[in-house]
Amino acid sequence: MAHIRIATRSSQLAIAQAEAVAAVLQKEGHTTELVPIETQGDQVLDRQLHEIGRKGIFTQELETALLTNQVDLAVHSLKDLPTVLPPGLVIGAYALPEDRRDVLISGGDSLATLSAGACVGTSSLRRMAFLKAIRPDLRVVPVRGNVQTRLQKWSNGQADALVLAAAGLVRLGWSDRITEYLDPQVMVPSPGQGVLAIEIASHRDDVKPLMQRLNDSNSQVLAQAERAVLAEMGSNCQLPLGAYAQWVGPGRLELTAQVSDVQGQEVLQQTIQCNAQQASASGHALGRALLERGALRLIKSPGGK
Repeated sequence: MAHIRIATRSSQLAIAQAEAVAAVLQKEGHTTELVPIETQGDQVLDRQLHEIGRKGIFTQELETALLTNQVDLAVHSLKDLPTVLPPGLVIGAYALPEDRRDVLISGGDSLATLSAGACVGTSSLRRMAFLKAIRPDLRVVPVRGNVQTRLQKWSNGQADALVLAAAGLVRLGWSDRITEYLDPQVMVPSPGQGVLAIEIASHRDDVKPLMQRLNDSNSQVLAQAERAVLAEMGSNCQLPLGAYAQWVGPGRLELTAQVSDVQGQEVLQQTIQCNAQQASASGHALGRALLERGALRLIKSPGGK
């Protein structure tokens, strides 16, 4: 196919991500067109994400465009995509991975050296819960909005520091603002963080060949392991749950998963190693192991799932 219509959210970061995908396709000789679409998550800014009460709050409107043939593919941050997709849609590619860690922006202090009582802003329930577990003496507050909006709120003094995904800052060319990269074994990232998901309609055989050019097979293995943990918890991306897979040898990976109550008072963490061929199955097994240890009780604590 010569011309490719690409659905994207309308934020600066989402456009940058879609443009990066478009650039790959253009090198293959295709023309591209970005189709910006606002999602419920973009529109509802007066509530925390987990309070909106719907899966796919950053993806559903793009999926509707796919299902109605208004676009040929959709670009998402994989961490925003539920593990159960609408019938007729599939992840065609795990693309353009960036740094998967969370980062601190403070202008100087590390997470360890922030003063007791310092106000730290973040947009996700996972980061809020894990921050409270790591530093219960901090005041952790929700800060919603796109990346530049959150940075502006920090600059305006609404928080002493921010915690957000490294990948977004890197993709926007703002990595110089990062004060500290947080240890992914302590601040365990969201499943699939740092990877782009290219979602397509399953019947579009004309689009599938493009996915081979975009797919990063190493990222696919790691992300599928991480998302298998999430799937065992019910697919909802807005949970106090982290999962992080990394290569520890040829064809072998280590997977760490962590879940807590929303106040960070009780934390469960478990790590396994497996061969790449068993990545997804091992992720499911790790998720079930956490459930057996009481994970469901934690994520259903007040303010949780």
